[in-house]
Amino acid sequence: MEEIIVHSKGREKRWVHRSNNEIVGLFTYQPGEGSLTGNIYLGRVIKVQKGLGAAFVDFGQGKNGYLHEKDLPENVEAYHAGSNPIPIGKCVHEGQKIIVQVMKDEMGTKGARLTAVVELKGEHLVYMPRGFYVAVSKKVDDENRKVLRRLGNEWKQPEEGIVMRTNATGVREGVLQDELNSLRFRFENLQQVSLRAKCPSLLSQQDTFYVDLHEQLKKGEGGKIVFDDYESLLHIEAMSGEGNKEKWKFELYQGQENIFRHFHVSVIWENMLKKIVWLDHGAFLVIESTEAMTVVDVNSGKFTGKDDLEQTILETNKLAAKEMAKQLTLRNLSGMILIDFIDMKKETHRKEVMDELSGALVSDSQRTTIVGFTPLGILELTRKRTRQPLPTYLTRPCSVCQGTGRELTPETMAFKLERELWEMEGMEGSRIEVEATREVEDVFAGNQSIHLKRLEKVLNKKIDIREITHGHPYYHITKII
Repeated sequence: MEEIIVHSKGREKRWVHRSNNEIVGLFTYQPGEGSLTGNIYLGRVIKVQKGLGAAFVDFGQGKNGYLHEKDLPENVEAYHAGSNPIPIGKCVHEGQKIIVQVMKDEMGTKGARLTAVVELKGEHLVYMPRGFYVAVSKKVDDENRKVLRRLGNEWKQPEEGIVMRTNATGVREGVLQDELNSLRFRFENLQQVSLRAKCPSLLSQQDTFYVDLHEQLKKGEGGKIVFDDYESLLHIEAMSGEGNKEKWKFELYQGQENIFRHFHVSVIWENMLKKIVWLDHGAFLVIESTEAMTVVDVNSGKFTGKDDLEQTILETNKLAAKEMAKQLTLRNLSGMILIDFIDMKKETHRKEVMDELSGALVSDSQRTTIVGFTPLGILELTRKRTRQPLPTYLTRPCSVCQGTGRELTPETMAFKLERELWEMEGMEGSRIEVEATREVEDVFAGNQSIHLKRLEKVLNKKIDIREITHGHPYYHITKII
């Protein structure tokens, strides 16, 4: 039984995915800070680095994006033709306008990863105007794979690429062909817009909140999805096909209490920001993330196990492997990850731990590669990076300890205050008094206090904010009168 709990009443939107009463997904979307992944831009090549085999592209989003030569249509064609790749200098030049799509968000000092092989996703297939190949989802059985591959090869133009998605199985040919033509038309419109647009500029943007929710409904087995906002419920219902409406029961939560507190999942975000994760029997993990990698230390703690020391170590490490798979997903940890398990002497025990981790990652939508144990006995793995890890997204380097720790951002604190105030709708009293630091007050109130006034109108209460000084972003609701 699956359950999705959606908070979209305020400006920050969040949702939790629960399966058989266990949290398996955690998602947060702050206004103006959403993922750029999938967005399409008209950019300009600023610099070509032949030694790196890459170009840096100004696409209007802060840091210049990174475009590798293998992500150019010319080299996709060369790869599928069995030819040698074409050097970056012969594909693009400085000052050139180019349509690019974001593959990965920027991370720390690194700009976003871009591709010039644009992908437009439909319900049943992915269309690449210059993809040069046909592919079918690995989850499709052999018989249907042959059918879908044949259709793709019949329909595509020489330069085009088509990927048939899993749910294309059993769909009528006419429906698939109409979807392909619709995606072709969409790209033609993007090209026309790019001819008139200033450079750099945004050509196509995804609302990742709705897109991610819709994708989860499509691939999930079904159950219940609960919203605290009627407009969001209607929006997702409109996006969902009949198949999703049959699998999922849509509900509107109208209680006074915050929806996450009501469903007992509000504390999960705080837990995901902690370095220490406790396991059963007293063992624990220590998770430290840097720009370069994430390092995890496994400690036996109070776990003494049985008389056999090696068996105790093995049991602790297997517990840690299973929990680490969960933490990778919930925290959205990615890039290079090193796990320092308690030292194991037997190779068979190391294999058991890797198998435990691999099995626990089966349901993870992001691709994870388990490289193996290093000579120092540390397990190395990599996880595909598309968005910022949750701790990086919700926190910032601490201003008090000169960056040796992290603190909740003013945005995170302001949206937390907003959620608390929403719970006071319908309560007695005409005025709410709040103490807050200037940063939190500015984010909470918005430009010309637009968000403050909107919330006062909805709650039918005056909200008085008194500015205070504090060592980090802070607020406190002092009175309700």
